[in-house]
Order: sequence, then C-alpha cells, then structure tokens
Amino acid sequence: MSARGKKWPPLMALVVLLGVVCLTGCGSGDVIDDQKTEIAVRFDVQEATGTKVRSVTCPDEVPVSVGTRFTCHVVARSGDDAVAELEVTSDNGDLRVLSLKAAD
Repeated sequence: MSARGKKWPPLMALVVLLGVVCLTGCGSGDVIDDQKTEIAVRFDVQEATGTKVRSVTCPDEVPVSVGTRFTCHVVARSGDDAVAELEVTSDNGDLRVLSLKAAD
C-alpha cells in the first residue's frame, strides 16, 4: 500500500494506544509550551500508530491547570487530518492524550 493510500488506524485502536500516553513537562510557567507539545504529540502519534506525521498544530496560551482539555490538529504525510484531544494532568504541565479522531 502506498503512503498516500494509508489511512489512520481504526479509532478504537488509537484510543486504547493513546489513552496511556503521557507527555511530560510540556508546561512553561503558567501556560503549556505549544512547541514542546507539538513535538511530543508528533512523536507519540507516530510511535502509537505507525503513521508518519507531517505536522501538528496546538494552541498557545493553554493554562497549566489540572483537568484543562484542548485539541491539536494532526496531519499525516498522506494528507489525512486528525484531531488529538489532550488533558493537563499536573501542575508541572504534564499531559495525557485522550483520543485521536479523524477530522470531519
């Protein structure tokens, strides 16, 4: 199968794989460091799914507050789009990927 024809793995597999992935130390003071988060999400999605990632875009100014949830836009090299939902899990800015869903 060519890289262009590769689709994101089934959603359930992603939720199971990514539900246990934690991103450590993505906080930068009072806000999450969007650049560190983008690098970590790219690496973790590639490791968990085997899908090569072209880009990840996360919002800036996400407060380091336990329980805060936000989304990052993930684009595979094949051009497929997905949305990763993350949650802040500690006052140090540690994060957990909750889900990865194909974009609508």
